[in-house]
Amino acid sequence: MWGLKKSFPELATNRFTLRELEPRDARALYTILSTEDVMRYYGSDPLLAVYEAKNVIAYFKDQFQQGKAIRWAICDRVTDELVGTIGFHNWTPQYYRAEIGFEVAKSHWRQGVAHEAATAVINHGFNEFKFHRISALVAPENDGSNRLVQKLGFTEEGLLHDYAYSHGRFMDLTMYRLLRDEWVMRGERG
Repeated sequence: MWGLKKSFPELATNRFTLRELEPRDARALYTILSTEDVMRYYGSDPLLAVYEAKNVIAYFKDQFQQGKAIRWAICDRVTDELVGTIGFHNWTPQYYRAEIGFEVAKSHWRQGVAHEAATAVINHGFNEFKFHRISALVAPENDGSNRLVQKLGFTEEGLLHDYAYSHGRFMDLTMYRLLRDEWVMRGERG
């Protein structure tokens, strides 16, 4: 699809390798996605078994092969430990836009993991996938993610009432946007 190469792009930051999720990541991904605190704002319930993590990995692979989404494993560059995932979904090629999503293992919260990975992924999105707009949908009460997207330069556009359904309830989500020109104007990127 537009801008996507057939091979999965591997990215590197100072501390992390961003690579394709592989079946060997299933147990670590299960540990992350079965944690209630991590999944509170994820949009689905915590996983209950390792096979569900294998299904998530297969789903992400299929979405990439179809040109609909991409999800990187965030791995420690030294140990290759999986500490989270990040990527783009809800691609709308004719409008050059996508949404960014991520989660980080609770053991790695407040260590700058998502910021470092997001910076690399956003650069790739604007430079290689030729996005014009990247959106982020964040629950208003998700303080950490709201702070992160604001620090990355996203602008709040409004509140989407009862936009998602998760954990047995409807949830409001704040819509954020980052335009390519806004990212480039920040100077250190793009």
